This record gives sequence, C-alpha cells and structure tokens, in this order.
Amino acid sequence: MSGEEKPVKKPLLTSRQVGLAAAFAAAAFAFRASGLVITLAPPLVIDLGALMPCLAGMAAGPIVGIIVGIARGIPSGLPQVDLILQPVKGIYWAYVYKYVVLRVKSQALRWPIFWAITWLLQFFVEAPLFIFANSLLGFYPFYPTWPFTLGWYSALYGVYQIVIFSAIIAALPGVFGWKEGKAPW
Repeated sequence: MSGEEKPVKKPLLTSRQVGLAAAFAAAAFAFRASGLVITLAPPLVIDLGALMPCLAGMAAGPIVGIIVGIARGIPSGLPQVDLILQPVKGIYWAYVYKYVVLRVKSQALRWPIFWAITWLLQFFVEAPLFIFANSLLGFYPFYPTWPFTLGWYSALYGVYQIVIFSAIIAALPGVFGWKEGKAPW
C-alpha cells in the first residue's frame, strides 16, 4: 500500500481565481460600503459594486462570483436581499458568459450579442428578481407593477451595465478570455 500513489486532488480554486476573488470582492465591498453611487430617483442608485459579482463570475467562474456576491451583500442596505441574490448574479453570469457569449467565434458579432444579452438579463432577470425580493420584505408595494414604475430604471441600468462591462473587457481581454473566445476558468 505504501507504494501506491494517491491521485493528486485538483484545488477548488486556482491561485488566479483566489487573486481575482480578492480583487473583485474588495472592489465590490468598497464601492458599496463607501456609498460611491450615482443617485437617480431616491432610493434608486447606480452602483459600480453591484457589477463586481457579474464580472468576477465571467473572469473566474461561479465560485468566485459567489464569493464576490457575498462581499457585495455584506455592506448592503438590504443584506437579506443582496446576500442571496448578488451571489446568484455571479453564478448565472459565469455560465451565460462561458456557454453563450464566448461561443460566438466572431468578435465583431460577439460584441452586439453580448450587449443584447446584458440588457435582456438586466431587464428580464435581475430587475424582477431584486424587485420581487424587495416586495416580499415590504419595500416594494405591489410586485406586478414594476415595469410601469421601475421599467425606465431597469432599461437605463442595462445600458450602464453594457458600457461598464464593455470598457472593462476591452481593457482586460486576457482576464476574461475575450480574444481566445474561451473562459479562463
């Protein structure tokens, strides 16, 4: 038995993923805790920290997206909502990015598809999830009315996400596997 070699276990996270988790989590926490936001119509804000779980998931996978989502949720004004839903954003963005966006071979075609998916996910997935959670807690009066009362905000936030995601991915294509068309995790 002593002559048999045990198979080498693959680590849960690589050192690259740990580093990205630390960087994105620190940014997510810092943006939210410091209150660096653009106020639209109170209490609606545009917060750069809310994009960090998405970017972390795209760059380093769903586990990193979960870690960053938790870091983003801790300083939140509604941690009971954000501690659950911010990690969910990190998970689904990791898989949508890897299995849908990066499957498009042409970079010229990949950008508009990425923009369309980003806006659609914001308007039809993220916004309804967060508004529904807030309505369960009594912070939003009647859930089915959200497209009429907050549709403009969700549409604007989708455009904001497109601009920020595009700028960061264009600046750091190697981190996101953009040029190779392959997720680096």
